[in-house]
Amino acid sequence: QEKDIKAKPEPSGDVHLIIDRLNDVAGTNYKAGTPKTKTLIQARLKEGFSLEDFNRVIDKKCREWSNTEMAKYLRPETLFGTKFESYLNQPDAIAVQQDDYFSHGRLI
Repeated sequence: QEKDIKAKPEPSGDVHLIIDRLNDVAGTNYKAGTPKTKTLIQARLKEGFSLEDFNRVIDKKCREWSNTEMAKYLRPETLFGTKFESYLNQPDAIAVQQDDYFSHGRLI
């Protein structure tokens, strides 16, 4: 018997939503169908992270890294890799600066 040749499965809708969000916020043009990107996002989803968690990481790191030397790291490999949970749980850089300013009367 001949084996059916199966087309590559389309990335899940979640992968598309996450990459669309990254591209919108960071001004990038990543593809949702790239194997590495799909693998990273699907791994985080399997760990129980939600779409909202991905949005938080994207928004947080874009605010922190845009227009800096770190802007080149606004990419799936960095954002959705092994440091994802750390990025999700770090305080927002803007909030930390305001807290430091109001707590200490100056920025650190």
